[in-house]
Amino acid sequence: MPKKPIVVYEHSRLNIGDQDFDESHYIALVKYNDLHGSKYFDVGHRKITFKSYVGVIQAGSRVIAVLPKADNDPRDGADTQRKWQGALLYMLRKSGYIRLNETEKASQDTSNTNLMDIYLFTFLKQVEVLIHAGLVKKYRRKRDNQMALKGRLLIEKQIQYNTIHKERFFTEHTIYDRDNVFNRILKTALEIIQDTTTNSTIKQDAAKQLLYFDGITQWFGKATDFDNIKLDRKTQPYKYALELARMIILNYCPDMRSGTKPVLALLFDMNLLFEKFIYRMLKEEEQNFKSDELIISRQSSQFFWAHKTIRPDIIIDCVERRVDKTNNETKVPHRIIVDTKWKIVPSGSPSDIDLKQMYAYNMQFNAEHSILLYPFVDQKNSRGEYSPSIRRFNFTHSCEMCFIELFEEGRISALFGSNFLKYVLKTSKISGPIPS
Repeated sequence: MPKKPIVVYEHSRLNIGDQDFDESHYIALVKYNDLHGSKYFDVGHRKITFKSYVGVIQAGSRVIAVLPKADNDPRDGADTQRKWQGALLYMLRKSGYIRLNETEKASQDTSNTNLMDIYLFTFLKQVEVLIHAGLVKKYRRKRDNQMALKGRLLIEKQIQYNTIHKERFFTEHTIYDRDNVFNRILKTALEIIQDTTTNSTIKQDAAKQLLYFDGITQWFGKATDFDNIKLDRKTQPYKYALELARMIILNYCPDMRSGTKPVLALLFDMNLLFEKFIYRMLKEEEQNFKSDELIISRQSSQFFWAHKTIRPDIIIDCVERRVDKTNNETKVPHRIIVDTKWKIVPSGSPSDIDLKQMYAYNMQFNAEHSILLYPFVDQKNSRGEYSPSIRRFNFTHSCEMCFIELFEEGRISALFGSNFLKYVLKTSKISGPIPS
């Protein structure tokens, strides 16, 4: 029976001996971290300190769940773990990293909702669909020494290999089969799953699917090769399966030496995940504010200095309708910059760097207000006006620290996006908490 996963949180420490974390696991994680430029952990003497990456790591037969945590609650019981595991899955789903119904399917078809199992299960289901539809065939050129003259005779190779064997022909010819880059990538991912997973159901499914890839060679490409893959009408159904295969292949560290363990990890930068999650939640509410002509946009960049660009997380454009004494309506446009921050800070204490960053956003994007958006942990919103610029007259702008409550009864609230936008639309008179 598989052991219970090791559960840790971002920015926490895991020592050898904690939760059955032994030296072989430590060595495997150090090796994996080295291969990825030490971006995932800080390595100390017999200890691993996690950074801002969350997700799941499988080292040999042990699974390590790295959960997000943005509160001051010192307790780490089953309820806390379920809360943050649920929050992570919800954020991944809303951000598009997991399709909306895959979590439910995985929990029904496997014994738990382990994030690694969900991803592997999802990949296998995508491959199963492709197998049933028929693995795509493509034309490719093949060089071969054969008994019949087929295709173009390669004179140099013919002289090299067949001077004595006159009955053979070294040729280059075109064949039409399933041995192409799309199926090679899927096969390589299936082999990794079969070698690493501890889930017997997933292992058996991977083994069954590999039977359909007989005769297809393994893929030995580079990470950059994924960016060069072009999908056409026939290969468009491969898109999601290739995205999942990419994560599996590029995050796999095989056991190359005796005494180490293979590592497969699916880790996400929590800062980027929070940004993408907030954007998706707000974008979903955009249609409910048509009367305000609300537009939510993301990652709009402008040149800032020479070839360098500046890019806020989220831009909110809206209009305010003002009616004068003669009932003439005027539309007043407003622009608000939102910069997401996945960290705990005291009320009223933004860093100088953050304040200067938001000042630059306001000036560069002509925004009257900017918001530093944090998860709520018993803080109060605070707002301040920037001093007038001596170079730009009649332009007043402000910055606010805004703390948003994500949870309701232990789960992320589906209403917080709507509540936040209602709050933002009052930016000219912001005071008090976001409505609950």
